[in-house]
Amino acid sequence: MTEEAWIVAAPVNEAPYLLEWIAHYRALGFAGAVLFTSGSEDGTDRIAARLAELGYVHHVPLDLKAGRDPLRYGLRDVLPVLDRLGADWALPVDVDEYLQVRTGAGDLQSFLTAVGAADAISICRKPFGSGWRRGLPEGSVREAYTLCAEEDDRGRMIGRGIKTLFRPGKVSRLAPHRPYFDDGPGKVAWVDAGGQAMPEKYFEGQWAAHDGFSHRFARLHYYAVPSPEAFILRRGVPEKKNHRKALLDDWGKLDVNGVEDTAMEADIARSAPVLEALRGDAALAEMEQAGRAWHEARMAEMLQDGKIAELCAEMTNATRAETKKAERKEKKKDTVRTAPRGGGGTYMPPPVRPVRFDVQAAAEGESRAVLHGGFHKTATTYIQKLLEDNEAWLGGQSVYVVPHQKLRKHVTFPSQLDAFRQLKISRRTKFSEEELQGFADAFFAEPLALRPKRMILSDENLPGLPGHCVTSGALYQYRKTFFQCFAKRIPLPVTDAFFAVRNYADFFASSYVEYLRAATATTSGKMITPEEMRRNVLASLPSWQAVLGDFAEVFPETRVHVWRFEDFRALRNEVLGLFCGEGVDVRRLKDMEDAKPRPTASRRAVEELVLISELEGAGAMSERAKAVQEQFPLNEENGKFDPWSAEERAHLKGLYERDWAAIRDDARLSVLEP
Repeated sequence: MTEEAWIVAAPVNEAPYLLEWIAHYRALGFAGAVLFTSGSEDGTDRIAARLAELGYVHHVPLDLKAGRDPLRYGLRDVLPVLDRLGADWALPVDVDEYLQVRTGAGDLQSFLTAVGAADAISICRKPFGSGWRRGLPEGSVREAYTLCAEEDDRGRMIGRGIKTLFRPGKVSRLAPHRPYFDDGPGKVAWVDAGGQAMPEKYFEGQWAAHDGFSHRFARLHYYAVPSPEAFILRRGVPEKKNHRKALLDDWGKLDVNGVEDTAMEADIARSAPVLEALRGDAALAEMEQAGRAWHEARMAEMLQDGKIAELCAEMTNATRAETKKAERKEKKKDTVRTAPRGGGGTYMPPPVRPVRFDVQAAAEGESRAVLHGGFHKTATTYIQKLLEDNEAWLGGQSVYVVPHQKLRKHVTFPSQLDAFRQLKISRRTKFSEEELQGFADAFFAEPLALRPKRMILSDENLPGLPGHCVTSGALYQYRKTFFQCFAKRIPLPVTDAFFAVRNYADFFASSYVEYLRAATATTSGKMITPEEMRRNVLASLPSWQAVLGDFAEVFPETRVHVWRFEDFRALRNEVLGLFCGEGVDVRRLKDMEDAKPRPTASRRAVEELVLISELEGAGAMSERAKAVQEQFPLNEENGKFDPWSAEERAHLKGLYERDWAAIRDDARLSVLEP
């Protein structure tokens, strides 16, 4: 008996393309499409409703607020729908993705037969370029666009993403590129488009084709860039400089016009009668034409903006990428390196921030440093802001507060580059030892000349970054090397160091939010999901005592003060008193009105950001992060982000309590408690 398969999609403003896409999959042998719609302005919702009346699709209109992604909600709710439809297979795809089967018959049934027994089959995208076209494409998309990436071109992840045909009964939940299964390897037959077993690591969450991925029986032709205007209309008009850069970067990765591929000719011919029947319905034909008119009008309106017109012209310049590459090479030749994130060239010390207040000088040789190493999400930002807001008054007490952002830029970051070099971890920015020490020498020259009795150095990035914790499940996996490389840059003896620890469940949850926030418009690669972080943490058995022990080993002459973040309110003045030293009345420190903690992201915001990352990449997520967090603020409706079950929280709490007991018994550490 022939098995029944359905496609699943959530089209938004796809009226000019939807009928051709439906006809293509119908002719391949798919029973129909499940379409989730919401928020279209071009009539896509009405086309979907009419297609449902004619029996081509199952339409699920969603009543979503502006900006919410119908795909996110559709995939969450589609499994019960597929069950009611009696679907044996389902394939979530976008309206710019067309399955091209490479078997003799070239249809779905022959593809399933060629692949053999399977529960899930992943197919890799093949990007088709714009061919330097402008505006709304005429006629068939499959016929007009034949220039594409070479067959074995690996490209960037955005171009080699997979989509997965799956048996719904085997699946627990769905992401845009792949399902997550109830069972693991050995119980689920997950293969690629050549019938080869997918590597076991994919069961953990990956979504791009690996090096040995086979395209033998099928490929997903990906028409993401029909023209600059169409691409911008789909992605949104860039509002900021970094948005524009991210848009151009993605365009450059997808606008690949290297070779010609006309394999869709047979599919075009096979689907022609279906498409003719669809357009034979007067209502559908009228709505398709109205949709085209909307797109043409919207594109014309966009081009009235000079910046958008200039952007489109740049995107159609076939030599843009090579020109930019040549410009970067030329610029690199003469660049003078003046900051840690600068390009290549001759080193010059960075500019030193002038001190705008008086510092009471201590006797020659009496200056000492104190170090505040964080950790992240333990009121570090509050302490930094409080001290920096009172820097002039503290200067009069011979306490010089080093601005933490300047310290990070000119000392911590170069020290971490040094650490990565020692760890043999490649980084794009590289410096010689002379240059690295030059940054520190130049930065500390002025504060040393002021001779404060106490120099406060604070940077929660000292042991590492939240991303190091999230991706490894360990507490700052490179910490000891980071400590060592930072220690040799400090020009004064360090008398005291300060750290706050926090219960593991809340620390890692907050670190995950910071990890998402740290993504930039140019971030590439796969972001770790909350589920992956959970597994990593539970497998690693984190230990604050081990982190503090590494610090004490690197700074053996330093008194290490430790408290629990949960106790900070009760310990505030005692902690600040130790920071500032004897004779400083910390009760006189003024809290400024805007000294408010940055709230963590809500559960709902994190879910949306993770979805955007999986669907569009980390760069796109970064562009929309602020808007998503504003749209879904932390409140009762959106919930607090908490990736842990009650049992896992109890387990992590037990680890934290045992760890705190060990810290209290560690003679190298000075414990502060209420």
